[in-house]
Amino acid sequence: MNDRALPLISERGAVVGGDVTPAPGSPNRLESPILPPGLTDEAIVGRWLKAKATGRGRLAATTLAQYRIEAERLFWYAHQVDVPISEWTLDEFSEYMEFLQAPEPWAIRRPGVRRGSPEWRPFLGPLSERSAGQTQKIVASLFEWLRDVGYLRANPATGLPTVGRREPEKQARFLSVDDCALLRDAIVSRPDTTREARLLKARDLFLVDLFALTGARTMEAMRGWMRHIRIERLPDALRQAHPEAPEFQWLLRIEHGKGNKARWIPCDEIALSLQAYRIAFGLPPVPAPDETRPLVLSVRRSKWGTWKGIKSRTTIWNVVTGLCGEASEYARQIGQVDDAKRLAHASTHWLRHTYAKGLAQAVSNGLDTRAALENMGHADARTFNQYVDDEPLKRALATSLARRAVL
Repeated sequence: MNDRALPLISERGAVVGGDVTPAPGSPNRLESPILPPGLTDEAIVGRWLKAKATGRGRLAATTLAQYRIEAERLFWYAHQVDVPISEWTLDEFSEYMEFLQAPEPWAIRRPGVRRGSPEWRPFLGPLSERSAGQTQKIVASLFEWLRDVGYLRANPATGLPTVGRREPEKQARFLSVDDCALLRDAIVSRPDTTREARLLKARDLFLVDLFALTGARTMEAMRGWMRHIRIERLPDALRQAHPEAPEFQWLLRIEHGKGNKARWIPCDEIALSLQAYRIAFGLPPVPAPDETRPLVLSVRRSKWGTWKGIKSRTTIWNVVTGLCGEASEYARQIGQVDDAKRLAHASTHWLRHTYAKGLAQAVSNGLDTRAALENMGHADARTFNQYVDDEPLKRALATSLARRAVL
């Protein structure tokens, strides 16, 4: 294997060391009409990472970090096999996919080896099928971009089946309506003899509703502002088409969702807990259109006397998992042992799945699937299908009865 210096991808997408210039006349290599001449493969990929980090559709920081990791793995492997990526064929790409799932011992980093050491490796072991599939998706998109900018004639990843691609299993990590009621009961049962306790009770009840009744992600809640909640009057045309509908609808704006995509979520169901939460903090019950307070408030004030927001995704996750642990203990005390076990494992994402399960039921009752996908922030219906109940017992009974009739 090749021992030359390995390329490292910086936070800004620049490549540090390890550049290899492709051999002249490589069958798949072209001179891009829109990139500077004479760039190495590593420098070109640095441009790709920079492009992914800029513009309206730029990747979120966590996603971009994964793209950098994949670029680093790709170049490390290319240096080991001594074939620049611009010379890769379908065979090299296929071999790379096989390597990811069963790397040789020399390719795995030993514990304690620091980044930048000659013995450093970008692998701690084989990738799972799911992780290898994600790697394939990112690297294939890189080769697609190289082709689009005129650097390659063809994408060497074209036509290969995606590693680990399968329909998502039915989602089991969610709370039932009764579980959520138990979670709220646990919060309500707290003593509230101090002002801080009353603030926490109101804030925590709102958090449960925010995740369970809007399906917001933890990062989306952290990035939310009070002004993102709007009350909109229904247009006359909609009122005429639906005379039974309320005059106003509450909406929650997600400005920076997954993939930096924005969306609106209906949020009538959180209106009461939101208003109680705001009143407890001494605020008007309805947010102002230009209000700059964070959506998730701390019970602490800044040195200027204004309420602080919780601006850490981990902190919000810890708060909600703590609430679920509190509810688990509450359930155990009142003799609901099975509920206690389930609540002990719940988190913000469990509550998001709870909302998705409710949407799946709404779809069966007539809600347009596209509306459900938009509410969840999903781009692919297959992702949403994991929330649609298969009802195996009902199907088993129907099968059994039908076969008895035949036999």
